[in-house]
Amino acid sequence: MRTRPRVLVLNGSEDLLEVLSEVLEMAGFEVQTARIPDLERGRVDVRELFRSFEPRAVVFDLSLPYKRSWDFLQRVKALPEAQGRAFVITTANARAAAHLTGPDALELVLKPYDLAELTRRVAHAVDMPLDAEDAPRWGPDLRTH
Repeated sequence: MRTRPRVLVLNGSEDLLEVLSEVLEMAGFEVQTARIPDLERGRVDVRELFRSFEPRAVVFDLSLPYKRSWDFLQRVKALPEAQGRAFVITTANARAAAHLTGPDALELVLKPYDLAELTRRVAHAVDMPLDAEDAPRWGPDLRTH
């Protein structure tokens, strides 16, 4: 039996957490979610979340205000518990992301989400080939806000 790679999805929207969790689970991942504001305010212990779930990849939404969101992402990535984890960044503003990241290559997915592309990026991040049976079952035009 194949172990399902664990993916942690961090986003500010409950609705998007639900949709992304469902999509990634359908593609063969084990998913845990958390709201970024809950992590920022200490309502959820980010270090304990990483220790208890041990994700192979993290989907992080870079949102307004972008600088604060980027700074929080950098603090999360610097945690000992986050070391060695792949990060897939989602954002609605590619220019803001490029300004913050500089020339560094990131797994970056723009909103509105192309769910098939997001799934491919997460699979790449965990280094898991998608088998035909794991491939997303939705059309390329299915997007969500």
